[in-house]
Amino acid sequence: MANGQYLQEIDSLRKKINPSIQDTTQINLLNQLAFYYSFTDSVQAFRLSQQATVLSNNLRYKPGIANAGRAISNYYIVKRVPQKALPLLQQEMAYWIQLQRPAEIATVYTALGQCFLLANRFEESAGYFKKSEELLLKLHNTRALGTLYHNAGSLYTEKGDNDLAIEYLIKSLGIQETIGDTKMIGATQSNIGRLLYQTKNYPKAIEYFLMSIQSNTKAQDWRNLGIAHINLANVYAEQLNYPRALEELNKGLVRFKQVDFKRGIQLCANNMGAINLRQGNFDTSIHYFKEGLKIARENQNQSGVALIEQNIGFAYTNLKNYPEALKWFNQAESTAAKYGADQFTHGEIYNHRATLDSMMGNYASALAYRTRVMNMNEKSLSDKVIRQVNELQTKYETERKEYRINLLNKSDSIKSLAIANQQLAINQNKYQIAQQELELADAELKIVSDSLLLSEQNEKLLRNQLENNIKQEQINNLNKLNRIRELEVAQKNNLIALVGISTIALLALGYLLYRRNRLQQEKLHHRKILQQQQQAAIDIITAEEEERKRIASDLHDGIGQLISAAWLNLKALSNQMNQASAEEAQLIGKTLELVDESCKEVRQVSHNMMPNALLMKGLTNAVKEFIARVDQRSIRINLQTEGLNTSIPSHIESVLYRVIQETVNNVLKHAAASELDISIHQEADSIDVMIEDNGKGFNINQLPEDAGIGLQNIRSRIGYLRGTVEWNTAPGKGTVVAIYIPLNNPDEKNKIV
Repeated sequence: MANGQYLQEIDSLRKKINPSIQDTTQINLLNQLAFYYSFTDSVQAFRLSQQATVLSNNLRYKPGIANAGRAISNYYIVKRVPQKALPLLQQEMAYWIQLQRPAEIATVYTALGQCFLLANRFEESAGYFKKSEELLLKLHNTRALGTLYHNAGSLYTEKGDNDLAIEYLIKSLGIQETIGDTKMIGATQSNIGRLLYQTKNYPKAIEYFLMSIQSNTKAQDWRNLGIAHINLANVYAEQLNYPRALEELNKGLVRFKQVDFKRGIQLCANNMGAINLRQGNFDTSIHYFKEGLKIARENQNQSGVALIEQNIGFAYTNLKNYPEALKWFNQAESTAAKYGADQFTHGEIYNHRATLDSMMGNYASALAYRTRVMNMNEKSLSDKVIRQVNELQTKYETERKEYRINLLNKSDSIKSLAIANQQLAINQNKYQIAQQELELADAELKIVSDSLLLSEQNEKLLRNQLENNIKQEQINNLNKLNRIRELEVAQKNNLIALVGISTIALLALGYLLYRRNRLQQEKLHHRKILQQQQQAAIDIITAEEEERKRIASDLHDGIGQLISAAWLNLKALSNQMNQASAEEAQLIGKTLELVDESCKEVRQVSHNMMPNALLMKGLTNAVKEFIARVDQRSIRINLQTEGLNTSIPSHIESVLYRVIQETVNNVLKHAAASELDISIHQEADSIDVMIEDNGKGFNINQLPEDAGIGLQNIRSRIGYLRGTVEWNTAPGKGTVVAIYIPLNNPDEKNKIV
């Protein structure tokens, strides 16, 4: 699918997803959106796939679990990492077989074929493509067949079986053009062009590559557009048109960087190095080759690496930097042996290494490498001779069969001659019969002359008939004039009817415009109501926090000051009562302790209602201060924050602090946990909070009434902020609380998924 179409589909799906609804429809929407993101945004793909998996497990919805894995496996296929995609596809296949879903099974077969194709396991790849084709033919799924044939064409192209490759690609292109599948036409045209290029049909190859560029540009498929530019550059390079080849490679590089396609960027660098090497620009070629090698090693792609390394060695040889050249040739030979390079690569390494050794004066080593090249050529020549003998044997058998056919033809010719003699005798008899027929013709001629007289009489009769026909034609002309007048009347009637219909259409259009305007007004009214509800929620939270501040201030500045003054007075009184009895001194001491404890309790209540750290230093410091007051000997609390660099609205900070405080107190009271992890992560448009303990967990469906009310209060507070909160727990498995709060403008529709 083209990137432009991905974005359209993504925007459409984002508008349909409603986080407050948790059903199978939402699961399917999440999985579909994750699949589209697997081509463009891996972070979103993994996040949405995880959401779909959690919700599917909660609802025990097996199709949702299977489809969640498909987005991740497709991401690895796009990134050409088949070893990570294969286990995910096998797990998905087990679900579809269990659910008996042939359409989905066929889709997984196709994906498995792609994986094995990327891993160069062609036989297994062909087997899965064949299984997929059989199922799709039974299901009459034409669109999926088009995709399958395209992949099969790529398979046989990789194997070098051009006949089968072109057959499958032409079948795929025919289906795509029939159903108007603009997502695949450009890629298929490009692959056909590659096959024509390999058979050295350059004009036709250029024609298909230009068509592919046009199709991919129209579909905004930047990745396949870059591939088409690379293929076209190869044709121009083969024709020694290096400026045009470099121009196409630069165009492809722009497209690959646009979609971050590392493999394509590597190919552009390698090809630019090869062209500069041909032109004698050795320093420039080394720069491009090293850039390609860096990308290949980052992506663990060893295809063609040995050939690139020997090219670098060859460039250094031409620059007369022999030590550096020798290092690269040794590296190339090691890589070729390790990853099983083809004979052409080994031959290039040995040939150029022999040249280097000769220039360095290492003639024995040069002779050894040259001997290797000759042995490889002799083997290739031997293989060529065997092929020639086989071809001659086939030609001999063919000529022998043709000789036998000629003998049979000669025998047939003798028989044909006898038949011809018999035919001659028959013709002589026919000649005699013809003479007799001539005599009869003379007699008939006399009869014809008599008939001529009769013809003259018939001519007179025909003239009379002609005059009658002329009169009849005149009558017909009059009838035609009458018909024309009738048609003119009918035309006027049709014009009147057309005016009436146009009037009705205009009225209908006016009604539709009125209806549309009314719907827009209703939509605007609904949006204002939502804004008012949102503002009301914020006002409630703000008012609640203001009231907490007021009560906290009254407690601290009012009651707290009074109790402090009472304590000071009691303390002064205690110091003055030197003659007090032991009982009186003990009573005064207990009273001082009670007043002091009351003062601390008032300060603690005041701080809990509105901590100073939250007011002065923000959410992170408030949570740290709250955690510091917890006894770390009974439970170890880990706090991790990320991205909290920008300011957060105060009402959101307050709600998050209250919810975290409530959740931590619940863990301390009920969980019997030894560890508690708190993670606060802020992005540009949202805040995620994760609170996880290793306690005894609980059954969320069997809570006592007071505990259920506490969780409902947390859910309500988060709901005021249009956020979500989820509890993932079970008896004996600890508890995870996941909180998500959007930070976007409430006027934007469905911006947060």
